[in-house]
Amino acid sequence: MTFFDIFQMSLKNLYRRKGRTFLTVSGVVIGCCAIVIMVSLGIGMKEAQEQMLSQMGNLTRITVTPAPVASADKAAMDQTAAAKIGKIPGVESVIARKKMELGELSLLAGEKNRYRRDYVTIVGIPEQDFTRIGYVLKEGEYPGKKPFEVLVGENFAYQFTDSKRPEGRNMVDYWLDENAKPYFEPVGAEISIAQKKEKQQPEQSGQIMTGTSKDEWKVIEKMTVSGRLREDSDLYEDTGDGLVMRLKDMERMQKQLQKITGQKRKKEYDELYVNAENIKLVEPVEKEIRQMGFQTNSMESVRKPMEKDARQKQLMLGGLGAISLIVAAIGIANTMIMSITERTREIGILKALGCFLGDIKKEFLLEAAAIGFIGGAIGVTVSCLISRIMNYVSQNASLGGGFSESMGFADGAGTSAVMSVIPPWLGVFALLFSVLIGVAAGYYPANKAVKISALEAMKA
Repeated sequence: MTFFDIFQMSLKNLYRRKGRTFLTVSGVVIGCCAIVIMVSLGIGMKEAQEQMLSQMGNLTRITVTPAPVASADKAAMDQTAAAKIGKIPGVESVIARKKMELGELSLLAGEKNRYRRDYVTIVGIPEQDFTRIGYVLKEGEYPGKKPFEVLVGENFAYQFTDSKRPEGRNMVDYWLDENAKPYFEPVGAEISIAQKKEKQQPEQSGQIMTGTSKDEWKVIEKMTVSGRLREDSDLYEDTGDGLVMRLKDMERMQKQLQKITGQKRKKEYDELYVNAENIKLVEPVEKEIRQMGFQTNSMESVRKPMEKDARQKQLMLGGLGAISLIVAAIGIANTMIMSITERTREIGILKALGCFLGDIKKEFLLEAAAIGFIGGAIGVTVSCLISRIMNYVSQNASLGGGFSESMGFADGAGTSAVMSVIPPWLGVFALLFSVLIGVAAGYYPANKAVKISALEAMKA
């Protein structure tokens, strides 16, 4: 007999016993649905955790800082070190950052230097890295070719005090009123770094006053704000209320400050932002950087334990689903054994007509595989439907922080993430696994059918 003949006979035999076939296929459908839904919940949980981590910070970024121990052989985090780190396999880019505090200096803005700010973190990075670091403009544009064009954080202007207002009422509290306007529009504004001079005036008695009657300022450098950055929790120091300028402009300004105020100019970088090509390369890249003598920090220390926990839950959920499919396999085996008992005479006739034993075996194995295939196909389809319903409920219904949050299906904004994710490979795997389970369950009954004596079968 040809394979087509055997296949046709198998389908006819299944159709003749529709009720039994339907019940057996139903068991496979339930088992397939169980394994697909359980695994999809595990995948959804993993993706929800990665989504949450991505909101906490860049998953492929490694922050490199100098080693804290001061010694003669301490590695210098300079341009040479940055170039060396950039050659490590798996490193996509290296962004150098320098930071500078104002110290005794102040920032001045507005007409006649009306607005003042005494503290700010000034960050210097290479101009080609303004877009690569992850800055997003809220308004304005990136610095052009003019020197000392800078970017400011979203809340930068709110930190200035108004010298013409009384103490305690000279700042805009944007925390209490999100619609509050700052004293001046930052984009396009001219900001000065200045040093305050104290002018001493005599009292009426002829003695010298110890206080300051009028502030005078010596402008050290003027800057123009070209753009305002959108606040980013991952880059809050820069995008919150900080000031960002070109690295070469900062180095030039530090030279001036060294002459005027005595502030020492930093030769090394304060930080390096190292971006790995993908998440899997973060750990080996981080390890190699630490071997160079630097400290590192990344989201890997948080992601690894969460990934391990998610993998364990996936295995647990997948195991529960697999048990259901194994129970369905027992049902297939039972169905095939009963079929052999009922078809003993048919098997004897086939043997008497000279049918090969391999063909008889193939017939029963094909019947078992067909039950597995039909049940698997229906199971995957039903699983996709159930998955859609679950996702709809998790995203639209009010779960009150119950099952969804306890299983990790809530993002950083407090809304439910997708609970169930069925990638194409999972559907294909479930279908093939169902067929494999069917064939495995039908193997013993098929062997039993082959061993039946033709003479005894004809007598039955």
